[in-house]
Amino acid sequence: MRKKLTPYIILLLPFLSCASNSKETTVEEDVSQDIVIKNGQSMLWKVEGDNIETSYLFGTMHMINEEYYHFSDNLTKRIEDSDAIIMEVGGMPNPLKTFQLMSLDTGTVHSYFTKEQLVELLAFMDQELGISPQEFDQTYGAMKPFFLMQTISQNFFEPTAKSYDLTIMSIAGEKDIPLIGMETIEEQLGFFDEVPADKMAEMVLVSVRDYEKEAKSTEKLMELYSKEKVDKLMPLLNKQSPEIMEFADLFLFDRNRAWAPKIEIEMKDKSCFVAVGAGHLFGEDGLIDLLEKKGYTLTAISSE
Repeated sequence: MRKKLTPYIILLLPFLSCASNSKETTVEEDVSQDIVIKNGQSMLWKVEGDNIETSYLFGTMHMINEEYYHFSDNLTKRIEDSDAIIMEVGGMPNPLKTFQLMSLDTGTVHSYFTKEQLVELLAFMDQELGISPQEFDQTYGAMKPFFLMQTISQNFFEPTAKSYDLTIMSIAGEKDIPLIGMETIEEQLGFFDEVPADKMAEMVLVSVRDYEKEAKSTEKLMELYSKEKVDKLMPLLNKQSPEIMEFADLFLFDRNRAWAPKIEIEMKDKSCFVAVGAGHLFGEDGLIDLLEKKGYTLTAISSE
């Protein structure tokens, strides 16, 4: 059974670190001067309710080509006006610590693959990415397979690619706004340790075999995100990677369920700007759904 994670990594995990931004939406101005997106096609949502400060929830794309990147003054103002910024991880992780977490305790990455799979992988790395077998062993030999997936997916993006997460972190630093992380880098990288070794290897091989297809799908993903086409963005993820649902609790739903009460606690005494991967916002057991079930009102508003 094939398991594909690459598109989900882009929208769910932040350590991977404008034209085409027109939005076909029906808008209506409300008394707070927020522009309501009546059809819900937005990455920015206002959170209101009893006993909390009005806050905002924003779905990011952790990495996106500059062509599709747009960070409006209106979005910037909402961040700057917040009392706290809540993100998946509270700031950039220590590079040395991250390297250690991505390194194997024993053995080499070769042990994850059969002889035939390794031949296929090494040929791809050499021919497609220009990484010779010798360079592969030097760079990836002692690394966990997820590092390979990251390397492959990085090639879907241009050198000038942007990150909404890094921009938000930068604003937090410049304006001295407290930055609260809901997870540690250890927890995030630990998710991949829970995937069985044979399935992790197959994920890498699928990324190799479907490289061109995934590159095109990632381009489409960026386009839909830039246009905030929620109704097409989420189905694309599900269509491209239906098998990921075997790990949906691990990578998505369990995390959402753990985050919702943390967000609720922070909103009790401060206006928060919550920024997480867009894949965490929508659908049943997405953060919008979970917060609504707690009795809060969530309204899609324009980020423009």
